[in-house]
Amino acid sequence: MGINTAKLLPLVGQLGTYLKMGADHYADLREAGTEAGPDVVAVFLQSKMGDWNPEWQGNSLLDDPTKEAGARFLAGVAVNLVSS
Repeated sequence: MGINTAKLLPLVGQLGTYLKMGADHYADLREAGTEAGPDVVAVFLQSKMGDWNPEWQGNSLLDDPTKEAGARFLAGVAVNLVSS
């Protein structure tokens, strides 16, 4: 079974939007003098992802544990981007 790359673009685009949100949030926290790490950013992202329910061929892609893991992954990347 192959995956049509063009059909992935909306999913990848939304992940990019969440990554930017996480990076912006982390940068704002740092600017305000708040010490925060990826776990704090992940909680923020998870709250933003609350209503997001992407589907693939009619099947939901995100259960709660997967959404939590995705938020933590994006938060780690965001923190590393801003910190570099």
